Amino acid sequence: MSSAPKKRKLSIAVGDKVDALWPADGEYYPAKVRAINEDGTIALDYADGDRRNDATTSELRCKKPLLEAPTTPEAPPSEPSEPSPINPDDALRLSYAPDTTSHRETEYEAIRRFFAERLEQRRGGSLYVCGAPGTGKTLHVERARAHVLGSIPTRDAKACFLRGTAFASGDAFLRAVAKGVCSSSVLQGDPERGELLLRLKETCDAGTKTNPVLRVVVVDEIDSLLKCGGEALRKVYGLATRETSTLALVGVANAIDVPRRAFFGDIPRNSEEASRHGTVVFRPYEHKQLVDIVKQRVGEGVFAAPALEFVARKVAAHSGDARRALDACRAALLSARRHGEHPVSMARAAEAIRESGGATHGPLAAVASLPHHAHVALRAALDLSTNADRSFTRSALATAYSRLQPQLGRRGDCAGAADDSVALLESAGLVGAAPDRRSKALKARNP
Repeated sequence: MSSAPKKRKLSIAVGDKVDALWPADGEYYPAKVRAINEDGTIALDYADGDRRNDATTSELRCKKPLLEAPTTPEAPPSEPSEPSPINPDDALRLSYAPDTTSHRETEYEAIRRFFAERLEQRRGGSLYVCGAPGTGKTLHVERARAHVLGSIPTRDAKACFLRGTAFASGDAFLRAVAKGVCSSSVLQGDPERGELLLRLKETCDAGTKTNPVLRVVVVDEIDSLLKCGGEALRKVYGLATRETSTLALVGVANAIDVPRRAFFGDIPRNSEEASRHGTVVFRPYEHKQLVDIVKQRVGEGVFAAPALEFVARKVAAHSGDARRALDACRAALLSARRHGEHPVSMARAAEAIRESGGATHGPLAAVASLPHHAHVALRAALDLSTNADRSFTRSALATAYSRLQPQLGRRGDCAGAADDSVALLESAGLVGAAPDRRSKALKARNP
């Protein structure tokens, strides 16, 4: 007589981290449970700043173990199962946020210290976080904010996250600031801009309060406000610069080449306020850092070392954008699965880079992105391409390669390394197969 299967249910509590469905695209993204409503639906804060108030348990994937229904005393205890590692495909998605990140310790600490000092002093200030796309700016700002302010009661600190692209006017931005960090009375009566600014100033003024509330406004893509709400943004910055202000403004922007004052105005130098205003710059990732980031997500053995090195060098030479590297690696992984390959080979990596447009940024960028052994092969190819049609055989390339790279030892090693290098050179558009003898001959291309 078979026993009925055990019923399993999700145990959800406020503060739990989950993967939650976003109905607009049918994908699951990291989120945190903000509240459980009276009707049983769940209010969520997504990691990217979006919110939702009507999720159901069927739309959640809880990150903590499922609780089993109680069993009878006679039931034997079950062996604890090891948590299964995350699927590499899921780990390479941009929506996946690992618990820890590398190569951003200095930048994270500067942002965390800004929040901590503002909370300790209960005084406002401003922080401008800038850098190239895909360098981790928003992720680390939100992590630092959550680390310092996440467990602080609202009577001590209030914070809101805004996206600059969401506003069509400066007035809309001002209202979002007031709604995010002030009481509803500030917006009562639908005040005009001048009146609203006056109310914001009064609310964010520490005055003689013994324990004022810190009010933190984080604005992602703040550069998009320049066209429609630049004056309103500078007004908010003006509130944050006041000596008795409790308003802290954090702006995140890709525009590393645009002066900070274009967003916030001039910083008062040689004054007490100057210590409360700072800038943190996120530099593009180098290729070794991109390799570490991918390995941190998928572990060892998923990618052949030359394949991962190739993707990282290509992306680092063009932009240093970690999101682009993750996209290319995921495309290569999916292609390798379709071809039944493991680990992901150089051919799949080169294919993913070509499809993403990574090989079309000029010969200098292409050469700069190549690893050392491909540089040796390129030198050998140039030495061989002295005849009229600039062609040579793979065998001749392997021989020339072995002369330039004697430390490889056996000729078979040189032939394998030469073949690997040829794949790199072809994907970079530096050599190509000769049209009449495709399987045997190569032709060097003029840059």
